[in-house]
Amino acid sequence: MTKNIVKAFWIGASFFVLAITIFLYDGKQFSDIWIFLTWLMLIISFPAGLMVSAAHYAVGAVFFLTIETSYFSLALEWFVYFVLGYVQWFILFPWLWGKWRTRGAK
Repeated sequence: MTKNIVKAFWIGASFFVLAITIFLYDGKQFSDIWIFLTWLMLIISFPAGLMVSAAHYAVGAVFFLTIETSYFSLALEWFVYFVLGYVQWFILFPWLWGKWRTRGAK
C-alpha cells in the first residue's frame, strides 16, 4: 500500500516537473528552464540521474556540441531522467532489497 502511494507521488511529481517545464518554456534557444528541469529531476532521480547530467555535460565539454532548447529536447531529457529514476527506485531497489533480506534470513 505504502509502496503504491510513494510510486504515485513520485510519478506525479515527475509529471508536474514536465508540465511546469513545458508551460514556462519561453521559446528561446538557450532558455533557463533547463535549470529547473535538470535540478528537480536530478533530485527525484538521484543517484541514477547523475548519469544524465554527466552525459549532458560530456556532450558539451568533450564533443563541443551545444544542444538547443526546444520542446523536444526538454521532453527527451525529462524522459531519460524519468526512466532511469523509475527503474532505479521501483525495479532495481526493490529487487536488491529483496536479495539483501533473503540473504540475511539464510
